[in-house]
Amino acid sequence: MFEQCLYPDSLHPQQLDMMLSGGWFRMGQAIFTTNFTLFNGCVYRTIWLRNALHKYDLTKTINILKKRNKTFRIELKKARITEAHEALFRHYKQGITFNAASSLDQLLNGYSLKPVTIYNSWEINLYDGNQLIGCSYFDVGEKSAQGISSYYHPDYKKHSLGRYMIYLQVEVCKGNEFEYYYPGYFVPGYKHLDYKLDIGTDCLEFLDPDDMKWKPIKEYYDKAIPLDMGNYFEHGI
Repeated sequence: MFEQCLYPDSLHPQQLDMMLSGGWFRMGQAIFTTNFTLFNGCVYRTIWLRNALHKYDLTKTINILKKRNKTFRIELKKARITEAHEALFRHYKQGITFNAASSLDQLLNGYSLKPVTIYNSWEINLYDGNQLIGCSYFDVGEKSAQGISSYYHPDYKKHSLGRYMIYLQVEVCKGNEFEYYYPGYFVPGYKHLDYKLDIGTDCLEFLDPDDMKWKPIKEYYDKAIPLDMGNYFEHGI
């Protein structure tokens, strides 16, 4: 299954929880699932992840990040798109080497012409004095949340703000007695997404695509992915 995508007019908190537990995830104002993705002509397996928050605890890494970033002001509020956020996102894109959405509006709303927001979205803002230097978005259901995106000013790259803001999301969710935090998928063999494996490792689970059961990440093993699609086409398969 390469991809399935749904475009619901609404999504109740319990429905979001249920779909996240089945390996679905937000895409604009839609929700999708897939077992594979394509990078540079190769097919990779996508492995969905979640953190079981009742097992989550502070680690040495998060304590280091908190100490490193203790002078920055943290703000939690309902998500919205402002020109300051769009400007920060443009700066962020100048400092990355992978493809990103054309704008925050496209990232959060997709290309839908319908003026509807089906997700209960929140943002965490980071300020250095009065300057907005980082922001991250996450959606909440009844007892689960999905982390959508984190971006920051490239001048603050040494502060690991992307990872720091994901930790902040996890702590907000745990503090509100949520059961699970879903960071999306990682892609074995594609290192750009490996950072998700370092967050809450002791409580990290993966959805096994063979039996669709959640298992501790320590039980995961690579299953002969990626596949070179060029070889398949060359031999007429």
